[in-house]
Amino acid sequence: MTRVIRALAVGAAGGALGFAIGVPAPWLAGSLIATILAIYSRQKLELPEYLRTLAFILLGIQTGTSVNSNTLARVAQWPLSVLFLGVTVVLIIWGCTQYYVRVRNWDRPTALFASLPGALSLVILLASSSGADMRRVTVSQSVRLFFLIAALPAIIVFLSPTGAAAVSTVPITNIFEILVLVVAATIAGLLFAWIKVPAGLIVGAALGSAALGLGGAVHGAAPNSILIPANIILGVMIGLRFKGISFGELRTDFSDGFAGFILAMTIGLVGALVTSAVADLPLALTLLAFAPGGLEAMTIMAFALHLDPAYVAAHQLARYIGLVLFMPAVTAFVLHCCVPAERRVKVEED
Repeated sequence: MTRVIRALAVGAAGGALGFAIGVPAPWLAGSLIATILAIYSRQKLELPEYLRTLAFILLGIQTGTSVNSNTLARVAQWPLSVLFLGVTVVLIIWGCTQYYVRVRNWDRPTALFASLPGALSLVILLASSSGADMRRVTVSQSVRLFFLIAALPAIIVFLSPTGAAAVSTVPITNIFEILVLVVAATIAGLLFAWIKVPAGLIVGAALGSAALGLGGAVHGAAPNSILIPANIILGVMIGLRFKGISFGELRTDFSDGFAGFILAMTIGLVGALVTSAVADLPLALTLLAFAPGGLEAMTIMAFALHLDPAYVAAHQLARYIGLVLFMPAVTAFVLHCCVPAERRVKVEED
């Protein structure tokens, strides 16, 4: 419990400092950076599973309460945007894999899994069954996610001021409505997770919250009392991914992770520019939706930047589901076609 309290205190302090100095997405980026600094300062931090569950449900509530009649009117623009997203994801995976194989001389399984955008838990699981170098995969993925959270908000504001894409919502002030919202969203999130829906906690809570809002049972968006704790917990959770990475390993593979971030963001930016022009959507919005990060981090960043979280979450979820559906087959192909026979036998036995 002491380690949990310390982790939350570190995250809250980092988020508060980020907010005080005006960092974009301060509670998420600040808590992430503070957690990483604490880890490499040999502080013992932990985050129990129930707090991770809470963060996902709160994030789902935030996403669901942002859905309104204007959101539904814009849904007609999404299919074309999702199509361009799919092409962009394939290009990111191909481009980063080619870089790691041809420039850094990595083996193909390691290069492939280090290149996959988002869904880190799934990537680690599949990579471990493919014979990939888990150290390189973990460091590359973690470094890329760190730079996305730390740098992406500033990049978005610099390239495309968010004013044209900003959405404004009035937070719920009725305590009874907040209680109804939290209870209903929690039940829906746990139900979706129980029936094994991908990202079920977030999806279920979002759908439950959206139904309440569209049905008139609650009025407005979830308040900061929900958003800020979700930011802090998520920042700490992502920061703790560095816990198993020694400083020496981080220093050795840092440049590879940073190069992967630059390459993936460049391809994502091109895809976002094309989609913004063709689908007539703000660049700030498409860039965040196409960013090669995780569903949770990119969606919560949409709130911090006052962008449409429903659009961002829908695209990040579409990519996540695509990876869930197709990556097991790709892993099998890599295992049987790109791994030497003697190494493949050992991996399959493990």
